[in-house]
Amino acid sequence: MRRRKSHGLFTNLRTGSGSLLYNNSGKSRAAAQRSRDRRKAEDDAPRLIDVLPGLRSAKLAVTELVANGATKYIKHIVVARSPVLFIIPCGDPVCQDGGHDITSELMSAFRKRLATASGESACSGTTGTAECRRSIQYTLTAEYAS
Repeated sequence: MRRRKSHGLFTNLRTGSGSLLYNNSGKSRAAAQRSRDRRKAEDDAPRLIDVLPGLRSAKLAVTELVANGATKYIKHIVVARSPVLFIIPCGDPVCQDGGHDITSELMSAFRKRLATASGESACSGTTGTAECRRSIQYTLTAEYAS
């Protein structure tokens, strides 16, 4: 049975009947728009290799802190293609207009040719009527040409 997705419905192409499988709510549309905006900002930003030709490699270890624990991950920065834009989205799915723009901190470390740099950032968003309480701790590790 072939199906096609149409406005929140999967429709059987033979019979034309469909069933609701997800709600295409305003929240998901808003999240999709934020994602498109973030990709456009990344596409429009200069490339890291053009701004810092001596940078050879970099990675960012991120720990997102929440009330009952933490999530850790490593972001490998592809120097040849990475934009000069370091915005870490908030991990809370209900957070509105949040995230962590650490571009200026990381670029300062790169310009000083620091091998490691660490910092923290509080989320700038809201969850309902309250401020988002998530924060991140990050450690940048970089290698430069001699």
